Amino acid sequence: MSPRSMPSTVRPDRRIAIERNPSMSRITIVGGGIVGLSVARAMLKRGHEVHVLDQGPIPNPRGASVDRHRMIRPHYGDATGYARMVAPAFAAWDRLWDDLGAAHFENTGAVAISLEPGDYADRTLASFRAAGLPHEVVEGAALARLMPHLDLPDGAFGVLAEPAGPLFADRIVAELADWLRVKGARLEENCRVARVDPARGLAWRADGSEIAADHLLVAAGAWLPGLMPEAYGEAPAYRQALLYLDPPAAYAEAWRAAPPIVTLGDHTGYSLPDRRGAGLKIGYSAHRRRARPDVEGFEADFAAESRAILAPFAPYFRQAEAYRPLRLQLGYYVLAPERRFRLEAAGQGLVVTDCDGQMFKFGPLLGERIAGLFAGEENAADVTRWAAGY
Repeated sequence: MSPRSMPSTVRPDRRIAIERNPSMSRITIVGGGIVGLSVARAMLKRGHEVHVLDQGPIPNPRGASVDRHRMIRPHYGDATGYARMVAPAFAAWDRLWDDLGAAHFENTGAVAISLEPGDYADRTLASFRAAGLPHEVVEGAALARLMPHLDLPDGAFGVLAEPAGPLFADRIVAELADWLRVKGARLEENCRVARVDPARGLAWRADGSEIAADHLLVAAGAWLPGLMPEAYGEAPAYRQALLYLDPPAAYAEAWRAAPPIVTLGDHTGYSLPDRRGAGLKIGYSAHRRRARPDVEGFEADFAAESRAILAPFAPYFRQAEAYRPLRLQLGYYVLAPERRFRLEAAGQGLVVTDCDGQMFKFGPLLGERIAGLFAGEENAADVTRWAAGY
């Protein structure tokens, strides 16, 4: 069933039955975000015993996976490997919607806007053409009709592609966690894991109790440097703040109806529309800074950070002075300079890191590939290279 046609009403009668695998293995997963929960689902559907641990509730509101909406789109500049991964990612999301009985996605399309030669949208266009990916170039009066809330310079053009649009992240992780509980997974909340040994499939809680498993997945996000300081203590963890805001009344419907903005040139950010009550959100990637959640925490200077995020958009927003900031959404993630997802396998374990802010859209697909790896059906080198976008 396609993401466009699936209604958003939960239908319990469509939930699958889990049959236990006669060669059932135990998997321990450290981290209850989209990666951890997706691997848990894929392993559970194969009939294995699943135990997920998180230092907070599941879903954890301080985790990078928990926000009102996140964007899925094929626009990746010149990173053609990731652009090609988006179609299989949609197929994996369809399989998840079948399990949940609801599709938490809207196919609005998405547009990257080019402001000068060689910028992100221009590179995306070249990548689409080289890979034969479907798209439309929108310029002039057509671009003005598509984005009437923007004031764009002469020569700007948009690269429009679909399927693309908002994934309603908080609903996804909440319903996925509930599905796992119903199907027999053990979700251990508010449990701080103090130490892990992925090669031996071992984890230790803060109270010293040991958890042994046939497979151990570490998907701890920006908490990884604190959990495995010897191996990942210098991992580049970043703090990102996203801004929810009210647009001026004259452009509220234009924002809601228009496709999300993947990027405005190379020097501003992205937007997600107010669909299903999620709110209008903008993000400015250059606002991020090196920081760790276990050190800096989740405090924010709302007024100063709102101004810093909104300022780069102001030259392109009509009635920019009328936008009213509502709240900030803080998140942390590990972002390596290469901007490629990293999987590191050792013995009975696997560490997932360098997830950037881009991992959410690939969560179910990655979960299925990792489950195949643990089942011996996938080669670690192949899955690692695939995850890195090659």
